[in-house]
Amino acid sequence: MKNLNIFREKSVWINLLVVVVLLLSWELLFSNQDNLDNISSFVKDTTGWRPHLKALSVMAVPRPSKILGIITTTPPNGRGGWEFFWYHAKSTLSAAVLGFFIGDIIAILFAILLAYVKPLERALMPIFLTMRSVPLVAITPLLLRIRFTLADMDVVQTNPILFSLFGTGQVVKMLVVIIIVFFPTMVNVFEGLKSINPSEIELMKSMNASGWQVFWKLRIFKAMPLTFAALKIASASSVLAVTVAEWLGTNQGLGFVMSQGASASLDSRHVWASIVIVTIFGLVFYWAVSLLEKIFIPWHESVIALKQAMNGLELDALPDSSPAPQPKPLASEEGTA
Repeated sequence: MKNLNIFREKSVWINLLVVVVLLLSWELLFSNQDNLDNISSFVKDTTGWRPHLKALSVMAVPRPSKILGIITTTPPNGRGGWEFFWYHAKSTLSAAVLGFFIGDIIAILFAILLAYVKPLERALMPIFLTMRSVPLVAITPLLLRIRFTLADMDVVQTNPILFSLFGTGQVVKMLVVIIIVFFPTMVNVFEGLKSINPSEIELMKSMNASGWQVFWKLRIFKAMPLTFAALKIASASSVLAVTVAEWLGTNQGLGFVMSQGASASLDSRHVWASIVIVTIFGLVFYWAVSLLEKIFIPWHESVIALKQAMNGLELDALPDSSPAPQPKPLASEEGTA
């Protein structure tokens, strides 16, 4: 066990070393135009092919130190620093989290309904699968146009509740997230609920189990692996959906900062800083769902394989596939034989 722990520590240091090397290469090598020209000349002299590395200019790909500086330091115009990015990050984070939870709850309820009501399954499942094929960039402008149309109505502008729903872009971003996370979660939970064998149901009924007990003790139990697989996909998709919605038509959020950087209202440092923050959000979301998966289904083979790969730990709970040792015959039995 000690050797496994040492190997685990080495792997962590190796990963950190790779990240440090990449950042230093970016900082010292690829952010200098003279170095890029020298690399292009070397590749051309060696292979005869000259790569076009001008896209890696300092204007398009600023140094990591410059990206960190725009996050931590407030410039004179106020477009940067902790307060600036946290103001936009709060909008992105709240829409992603609320849309993730609302969309997944609705998806789970629909999956349970379709699993028990056959006519609804035959009627709605083809519609859901068809809607799932609609791209995100086609949904977002449509929702934004509906939002702007509703926001211009007098009844919305005079009613505080309606204005809070349709007068801001936050609800539109949540709707985009709900639509994106709904379909994979609903389909996976539905397949999980339907994955039980008839023999398992017969066994439960032979033990006088009620319909609620079959659902709670068997169907939910069987659906949990596919449910968490869908939640991990939805966790990363929620951040992406919010960013795309903010890019296309809002005035707040990290996606909005990216669009302003791309349109020269801001510079590329703001774009890269927003990318870093959005990436951190996506990783944290995914890690949180993976942690819940380990807590709720530690018995599942995917969790066990992940623990073995990441931690190098031997789980005593795993069943031993080797044949059990046979008891030796007693002395009296040997004599009788």
